[in-house]
Amino acid sequence: MKTIRLYAAIVFAAVALSSCNENYGDAKMHTTINSDGTCSRSIDFKLEFDAIPNGIDLGSDWVSIPNDDTARHAYVSNFDNVEQMSMAMPLRLNKKPLSSKATLEKRFRWFYTEYTFTEVFAGIGGNFPQPPTDYADAEEVNYWFTGQPNIVNGMNGAETMERLSDLETKMNNWFCDNLINSGLDYIYTHYDSIAEPPVSREQFAQLHDSLATFIRNKSGKEILAYDSRKGFQEFFKSDAYSIFFRDSSYCAKEFYDNLTPIVNFSFLSVPYALTMPGEVTNPGNGILSDGVINYILSGERLIPADYTITATSRQTNIWAYVVTAIVILLAIGSWVWKSTPKVP
Repeated sequence: MKTIRLYAAIVFAAVALSSCNENYGDAKMHTTINSDGTCSRSIDFKLEFDAIPNGIDLGSDWVSIPNDDTARHAYVSNFDNVEQMSMAMPLRLNKKPLSSKATLEKRFRWFYTEYTFTEVFAGIGGNFPQPPTDYADAEEVNYWFTGQPNIVNGMNGAETMERLSDLETKMNNWFCDNLINSGLDYIYTHYDSIAEPPVSREQFAQLHDSLATFIRNKSGKEILAYDSRKGFQEFFKSDAYSIFFRDSSYCAKEFYDNLTPIVNFSFLSVPYALTMPGEVTNPGNGILSDGVINYILSGERLIPADYTITATSRQTNIWAYVVTAIVILLAIGSWVWKSTPKVP
């Protein structure tokens, strides 16, 4: 499942799937953590047909704010704590709020206070009937979708290409099998909708594996761009299954609605910026630039397991230095006073 090729295929399939695909308007999200535990989250995006994109859901607490880019619209919401913030997640996936759980740990160290913010986004592996670990080992799967662990460490360019080419084939097979098998299962369940099927329901079930192999071989790596209607015509020498692929057909709408949870993950890719109190000491898996930590929150990263964004910062307690200095000065003054000879 080569990312660029897959996304290009999704564009070709967008007409058929557009009724359910989430759109995020090229959104960017920024989380700000304050030293007192309060926080805020802002999001900016481009409007879709003069409306907020359907992948973004803003409640009444979100307030419009000025934005330097007039082509984009920005909103912000303030929260008493990070737990409250995570419950008001503005991003949606498969018509549901993206599930996250945030925590903030505050550790007092006298001269400084340490803050660790963590937000865990729930994995979406349950959307896929067949898990990717059926096709590759867990380390390969995690690397493909998240970049960790680095399974190509120490390899040269040729060795890396060979390893990733093999892994791409495995992940292509995983994605294709989920899409094909979900589609065939839907047709089997709704077999009574077919007017004059060329084979019985039982025969269709028996032909499942051979039909799936036929479609996989015909579509290659472009499963979403493949003309499934033509494929069924070639396989069965019949146009009876076209009701599942005509855009105007009710069966086709339900058919595509059934497949969109498998596809929608690819549309979610939102830059996630995080500002912490004080100086960042550990950006986690993010990139620190000018005091802001940048991550990518994407559907791919949610496939293997929960995806965690975490960072640690340190804020100097100036008052602690002042108090310490006063104590030291008092101690020195007391010692000097005691050491000074008393005049009779």
